[in-house]
Amino acid sequence: MKKIVVFGCQQIAVDFIRYVEAQSDVLIALIVTYELPLDKTYGYESVIENFSNSGIETLSPSRVTKSLIDKVRNINPDYIFSTYYRQILPKSLLSLAKFSSINIHPSLLPYYRGPVPTAWTIENGEKYFGITIHLMDEGIDTGDILVQKKYSILENETGFELYTRGMKLGYELLVENFNKIINEEIEAKPQVGIGSYFGKKNGKHTISWQQDAERINNKIRIHAKPYNPVETTLFNRYIFINKAQVIYSDKYPAQGCGKIVDVIDEYKLVISCGIGCLILEEYSIFPKLSKEEKKIYFKIGNKLN
Repeated sequence: MKKIVVFGCQQIAVDFIRYVEAQSDVLIALIVTYELPLDKTYGYESVIENFSNSGIETLSPSRVTKSLIDKVRNINPDYIFSTYYRQILPKSLLSLAKFSSINIHPSLLPYYRGPVPTAWTIENGEKYFGITIHLMDEGIDTGDILVQKKYSILENETGFELYTRGMKLGYELLVENFNKIINEEIEAKPQVGIGSYFGKKNGKHTISWQQDAERINNKIRIHAKPYNPVETTLFNRYIFINKAQVIYSDKYPAQGCGKIVDVIDEYKLVISCGIGCLILEEYSIFPKLSKEEKKIYFKIGNKLN
């Protein structure tokens, strides 16, 4: 019987652990997770709630400690699996697996290494993303590739939608290849090319209207609900934008960036960008505007900052 340790977070970890539990020839000796309060807000099941009373030892340390490494060493696992675990696993831990330590990453490695690749693929206007199952080494997403599959990014797919779809596709790819992996039936191949790395997306999600409409819209998609929408200001009001549409039309020639060039159906604002325009289709304003105030604020020629 193969013995494994699972480091995992969010829905993909729950689904993967459930799958492995049902396998008669594999034993999960330890589960390690690192949950955040927002996980439940986004609708992900809890690893702790699902498995802490399942008979499998389930831990949630704030970091990888020497005592945790010693515990894994005593288990002497055949494999270590990382499914969206939030911390980098040190080489001293990875080397404890008899055969290999395996990670799943939602990009076409060696491109888009790093913590939030699906968001960066949208921001950069990519038409495709991928799932890669690879061996872990001391680098960040640099290990040899076991399995890789390419998928289309859907038109207007939001950051949340792509992220959650990536977890579902990743789980399916893991299940499809799990037995081949633990039976050493897949030859690992080195990553080819220098690749790319993109870090965390931090800071306020503000808009620069000097950018082209396509890139601004990509940013809106990344941060759309249930995440925190991007923001801009109109006079003394904040506007939080959840959905927009790109438009290139002779009807709206290039003008001052951020300028309101049209108001459709008394609500949809057409905003001039560096190249093209954006129609703001779904947004909220804080503080709210009265009916009379809207006549003042939603006026052609006013500018968003």
